[in-house]
Amino acid sequence: MNPFILDTDTCIYWLKGSERIEKKIVQTGFTNIFMTVITECELYYGAFKSARREQNLSVIRELKRKIQTFHTTEGISYIYSGLKSDLESKGKTIDDADLLIASIVLTKNGTLVTIT
Repeated sequence: MNPFILDTDTCIYWLKGSERIEKKIVQTGFTNIFMTVITECELYYGAFKSARREQNLSVIRELKRKIQTFHTTEGISYIYSGLKSDLESKGKTIDDADLLIASIVLTKNGTLVTIT
């Protein structure tokens, strides 16, 4: 099964108690659910700047016990650069963090799980 990779917003909603996301994750199985190092960084950043820093850091540590993190690997910079160049030539832009998440998802042949 190809991995399901949660974007940052999906993780935030899950951590805030979304029953819909929890149900889907449990159905899929924790071994098939991942996040990227970019999402992990964004979650930690949010925790560090929050009024409930220690509580939020604890929640992230618990999340990391449940799902694994995909890190950057060989080939991601190539995919990222190609995607960014192609989008720019079409007059479109995507936040660099989101583009890095997408690049990791593509290298892992995964499915990006996002909230719409």
